[in-house]
Amino acid sequence: MLSIIISSYQPHYYDQLVKNINETIGNDFMYEIIQIQNPNIMGITKAYNEGARKAVYDYLLFLHEDVLFKTQGWGVKLISHLDQPDTGAVGIAGSSYVPSAPCGWYINNSSYNHIYCIQNSKKNTPSLISTFQSGETEKRAFALDGVFIATGKKNFREILFNENLTGFHGYDLDFSLRMAKKFKNFVIGDILIEHFSEGNPDQKWFDNITEVRKNILPDFNQTTDMNVEKKAFLEFMKKYFSYHLISTRTIRETLRFFPKRLNFRDKTEILKSYFYYIRYSKSYNKKFTNE
Repeated sequence: MLSIIISSYQPHYYDQLVKNINETIGNDFMYEIIQIQNPNIMGITKAYNEGARKAVYDYLLFLHEDVLFKTQGWGVKLISHLDQPDTGAVGIAGSSYVPSAPCGWYINNSSYNHIYCIQNSKKNTPSLISTFQSGETEKRAFALDGVFIATGKKNFREILFNENLTGFHGYDLDFSLRMAKKFKNFVIGDILIEHFSEGNPDQKWFDNITEVRKNILPDFNQTTDMNVEKKAFLEFMKKYFSYHLISTRTIRETLRFFPKRLNFRDKTEILKSYFYYIRYSKSYNKKFTNE
């Protein structure tokens, strides 16, 4: 029933995950694990598309290898979500609002962020992060986090992962938002995993999500949240000008994401920020000229 596709480069994580899946997915549940060996050989989009082409079953799960399942019998639960009419993709983390400005799945207003996961890292003790109330099993979303994304093979064939995106960043945002244009995405709250690493939102990540959003407009029939839009754009500007020279060209690049539905006060606040960056551009640009 389920083909589990893993872009793999850490044998110790992969081996413990395979054992964990065998022990938790459910008795008599039919599945296969497709390992794509990928120690920086190819981008994750190419690895995932290659794995999907090899898949035998009608349902696909794209999974990071540094996770463990905590829920017993999760295979049947996952299929029940994917079997719902108009379902596109499901994940364990995502958001139900897409600002005009580029950002990852996580946005600046917690009411739009949905997650059900145990987060583990070398720095902190494991902690359960959940936005689900008792009895809730799914929340509508648009963007999904790439640690766990499941979909039907029929829907996948319409979307595919975008192999123009190289590396390992932005692929999940691109895939889930394009999926949300045609179908309904959900974050699910009845399959618990433990994740053993944290994200690394560096410049490569930032540039990739910016590139993704050049081609995907935030037209998801959502009511405009002006506070989210303003904050998201100001955060985007701050990040953009920390990675790129302030110039006429780069200012134009940021303006393409300017929120259209803002009140006069919020537009004025953003424009004041532009004047600030322009005024102190020499100071900001010094770090680039000294490199």
